[in-house]
Amino acid sequence: MRIAISLPIHYCTDRRAAGGMARMEQTDSANPIKVLLIEGNPADAGLVREYLAEPGPHRFDAAYVESAAAGLERLGAESFDAVLLGLSLPDDVGAATLDTVRRSAGHLPIVVLTGVNDEQAGVEALKSGAQDCLVKGRVDAPGLVRSIQYAITRKRLESALVERTAQLEEAVRLKDLFTDIIRHDLLDVLSVIKGALDMAVEESSGTAPEQEWLILAQRNADRLADVLKAASLYAKLEKPGDLQREHLDLTALFRAAAEGLAPALEGKRMQLEWRVAGACPALVNRFVEDVFSNLLSNAIKYSPEGQRIEVDIVDCDDRYRASVKDWGDGISSTDKPTLFTRFRRFDKKGVRGTGLGLTIVKRIVELHGGRVWVDDNPEGGSIFSVEIPKL
Repeated sequence: MRIAISLPIHYCTDRRAAGGMARMEQTDSANPIKVLLIEGNPADAGLVREYLAEPGPHRFDAAYVESAAAGLERLGAESFDAVLLGLSLPDDVGAATLDTVRRSAGHLPIVVLTGVNDEQAGVEALKSGAQDCLVKGRVDAPGLVRSIQYAITRKRLESALVERTAQLEEAVRLKDLFTDIIRHDLLDVLSVIKGALDMAVEESSGTAPEQEWLILAQRNADRLADVLKAASLYAKLEKPGDLQREHLDLTALFRAAAEGLAPALEGKRMQLEWRVAGACPALVNRFVEDVFSNLLSNAIKYSPEGQRIEVDIVDCDDRYRASVKDWGDGISSTDKPTLFTRFRRFDKKGVRGTGLGLTIVKRIVELHGGRVWVDDNPEGGSIFSVEIPKL
């Protein structure tokens, strides 16, 4: 009886894809593909070996054993390129057999051979890690060869993906470690340096150049603190997990942000005008205060002294629209497309910034299912708006 083996899944019939596979798996005719055939039926095994011996673009060196135990022994003693595993073995114990062979085969691809009445077992084998499943009685030599070639390709791609995933996981681990260092170590050290510089500036009785150097160091320490805090917050938002929310008043959060920026407003003799009618309750994370703080801070930085800033929150049924309106220099059309992009900051000499502020704003708003954008103020300047769902 002649055996034919066919896949319960479809082969790739696209010539370009098949050609790509062939190019990926070019085999030197002087080096045959070594296959270990583990099959309990000698007749089936004989036909499989006959198919692999037929002339073709690839040569095969097929080793044959009749039991799983013998197969494990050969896998431990020799090197192979692929394994053909029959599911009807004298020492077969079901799914555990495939699992045992798979662990011993390591990086090798496994093509399972199953009977006509055991197609479901073949499907389960694919779920358990086999690269392909062939049904005895429905295959020819080219189909068998093609299956082995595809299985080898799939396994190599899988191994490359596993390696790449491990590299990405290590990169994430290092990023998290660096974030922890920023949060718990660098900021603590910097706070000591800032304290010492503040005290030195207050008590300094040196010459004007010495005083200027101390003030310069003080300002750069403040800037470094801003950068580290922004980077730490950005890293936290990149991997937020379950964003904890609570019932908060957006108006209260906005006013808290404004209170924190009171010295900056006073320093530029700017007036903050509120157009908020009352409380605006919403289910949000306290990170929303950082949104308001960033928008207000930018309005202060990029507006001339003596100008005003207008704050408004509008109830839009299922969401609130908060806006910060300034009468500054405005934002050019060329800067707007990248305004909320990481490390991009519209240019203005003398303005200090990390380039992360608006990126953080966008991330926080998106985590709440909202959106952020900027419009031109018809009277000159910009209007930054965010929409945040109430629930």
